Amino acid sequence: LIGALAEKCLSTAFVTWSHRMTTEYIDRFASDALRSAHLNELRRGTRVGSTALATALADKSGKELLPITFTEVDGHFEINGVIPWASNLYEDTLVVFAARNETTEERVIFASLLSKPGVSVKPAGELLALNATASGTVKFEGLRIPAANVLTRDVNLFLGQMRPRFLVLQTSFCLGLTKASLDAIANAPSATPFAEDISQFQVEYDRLAGELSRLSAALEVYPAPGNGHSPLDYLKLRLNAAELAQATTRVELATIGGRGYYSASDTSRRIRESLFLSVQAPTEGSLRWEISQLAS
Repeated sequence: LIGALAEKCLSTAFVTWSHRMTTEYIDRFASDALRSAHLNELRRGTRVGSTALATALADKSGKELLPITFTEVDGHFEINGVIPWASNLYEDTLVVFAARNETTEERVIFASLLSKPGVSVKPAGELLALNATASGTVKFEGLRIPAANVLTRDVNLFLGQMRPRFLVLQTSFCLGLTKASLDAIANAPSATPFAEDISQFQVEYDRLAGELSRLSAALEVYPAPGNGHSPLDYLKLRLNAAELAQATTRVELATIGGRGYYSASDTSRRIRESLFLSVQAPTEGSLRWEISQLAS
């Protein structure tokens, strides 16, 4: 479904991915109280979910220290800090994020409604693409939430179990974008000079689609606890799919010609969408860094 959506609009596929992952987190890790309050809402789409774990991923990889902190007093948690970037940020959104205790350095995964006192959202400015994703910055200033809003205190287990799903669903929208671009190239009048490139793109697309199917099937059974890192196969799949989308859209522009350079054209939109794949968490730099660390 996410791949099919991306063939038409990456913004739609992306926010569906964010909502889908939030639903997974609540289903797998939430307390009975939190699950009872929100899981059916998320499944019906009457409440929007936002996965805001880019800072947790950067912290886990060792690239950046988690900027959100918590203190624990009498069974409640006080949250302070900033999520630099998240999407699906509506007033009644349920957001999932990580925070650390500055004294003990413990990491915890939390869920909270954005409508709670102590939470503010600053919408993103004009973006190169994906302006329809309700993206922005979330600031916590003395947010108080109960222990029932803790998803887990075992962040390594959480990331180890969730990241493979996280990455295969991201790969789905990368390949959906690639397929739309390949379809446009197939109907372009000036595709002949790029025949070798197009053939290679199709071979790589077919390979990645097969790998996506294989790795997705491996997740049909809920995975054993992980160590916070995804297996190399999942990381490489996500990186390769993003790179293919970017290469394919560049050739699409060359084959479509001047018509594709108009900002309102499908070709122009796909080029802008493909550029987003380098900065979406995990970013291209993060993926390359983590792959190099795990492969060494």
